[in-house]
Amino acid sequence: MTKYFIILLVIVIVVAIILFFPRKTASKINEVEINDAKIKVEIVDNPYSRYRGLSDREDLCADCGMFFVFPWKATQSFAMRRMKFPLDIIWISDDKIIKIDKNLPPEGIMPKNIYSSGNTVNYVLEVNGGFADKNNIKVGDSIKF
Repeated sequence: MTKYFIILLVIVIVVAIILFFPRKTASKINEVEINDAKIKVEIVDNPYSRYRGLSDREDLCADCGMFFVFPWKATQSFAMRRMKFPLDIIWISDDKIIKIDKNLPPEGIMPKNIYSSGNTVNYVLEVNGGFADKNNIKVGDSIKF
């Protein structure tokens, strides 16, 4: 019985490490382009970094964003947990924008609002609130990365 408990404990620890400790990616900073807007992005491609997102950050540079990469297409949900500034969330399926949630207000530790892609996506781009309107970014636009 002790042998099985130790094996189970090792499996739980390995899974916790994989899920909750960020992996290094080849390049943390890249650029995406929508219409004529070039956005410097931080790539977020693991569960821990996706959960944390932009929480607790003071700001985001005017032409910067956080680019969430998911391993498969699915309906995604985001919250403005522990945010300090408003965001536009741009929901992307392959290379097309399918939805934009604009000027979402920051919320505290227990956010009341959950924002959903509504359809399956494999990418999400977070930028400063008002960025989409300022750069004439709309549903149906293509994104280059």
